Amino acid sequence: MQKIMDAALNLISKQGYESTSISQIAQEAGVSKGLVYNYFESKEELLQRMIEGLVAEGDKVMSTVHDEDPVQTLENLFVWFFKEIRMRPDFYRMMTELTFRIDIFDFVHEIVESKAQAYTSYLAALLKQAGINNPEGEAKVIGALFDGIAIQYLVIREQYPLEELERHLIEKYCRKK
Repeated sequence: MQKIMDAALNLISKQGYESTSISQIAQEAGVSKGLVYNYFESKEELLQRMIEGLVAEGDKVMSTVHDEDPVQTLENLFVWFFKEIRMRPDFYRMMTELTFRIDIFDFVHEIVESKAQAYTSYLAALLKQAGINNPEGEAKVIGALFDGIAIQYLVIREQYPLEELERHLIEKYCRKK
C-alpha cells in the first residue's frame, strides 16, 4: 500500500492529479491495477488516504521540535520547516495544486483548515510564552509567510533565498534583543 501511495505522490506532484491515472500509478509502483483497487476504491480515496498519511507524518515530526524553552521550540520549528520544504518539495507541490483546486476536493479543504487552525494556535501559544507582542497576529503572519515561502520556493527553486529567510525568522523571533 505504501509503494502505491509513494508512486501516486511522485506522479501527481509531477503531472497533476487529473493527468495521473490509476494505471500509471500501478505501473510506477510495480503492482497490478487490480491491487491498487484492492486497497483503494478510487483515485480520490487514494489521494485522501495519502494526504492523511503525509499530514500524520508531519504531525509526528512536529512533536520532535518541542523543547521546554518556547524560544528554542520556535527556532526548532523554523529549522524544521525549511528542512521540510527542501526535502519534500513533491508533497508541497501536490498540496499547492490541490489547495488551489479546493472546489473539487472538499476533504483537502477540511484537512488544511483543521491543520491551519491547530498550527496557528500552537504557534500563538509559543509566541505568547516567548513574550512576543500580539502572538495571535504574529502566528497568522508566520503561517502566511510559510505558505508564501513554500510557493515561492516551488516556483523559483534553487535561486530562492531559503537560508536567508530562515536566518531572518530565527533572528526576528528567537534572538533576544
